[in-house]
This record gives sequence, C-alpha cells and structure tokens, in this order.
Amino acid sequence: MKITNVYATDDYKLLIDFEEGNQVRFNMQRMVETIPFLRLRDLEVFKDVKFEDKAVCWDAPDGKPEVMPLRMTVDNILFALR
Repeated sequence: MKITNVYATDDYKLLIDFEEGNQVRFNMQRMVETIPFLRLRDLEVFKDVKFEDKAVCWDAPDGKPEVMPLRMTVDNILFALR
C-alpha cells in the first residue's frame, strides 16, 4: 500500500490516503501521551506530518541532532488499528 497524502487534524487524528483510493483515519490522541511521541503533543509539530511511500513521519526538531525523527510505517498503523 502506497500513501498518496496525509492530513493531520486539530484533534490528533491522521487521515491517510492510499493510491488504491482507500482512506484510513488513525487516532493518535493516546499515542501523543506516550514517551516516544510526547513531542507531538505540540499541535504545530503534529500537523507538520510528512509521508513517504509506505510511512508517515515527523522530522527531528531543528537544532537537536540528538533527537531522532519519528516514523510509522503503514504496517505499524494497520496493526494498531486491529
């Protein structure tokens, strides 16, 4: 499944479009309260989501090379939805 677009909403949900015409709504409200995703609590950072062929990602903060970018693959997202 290849991602063609991703939209971040004001209530911490991602709307992910796929090339087959399908769309997934992924609720991240609980995830942004966990340690790996804490920086996404800042709505501006959350809404700066990007996508690759098979993943959604957020860049590392400017000036902080010690902080890794965040990345979730389509498989991770679909598994979490089960």
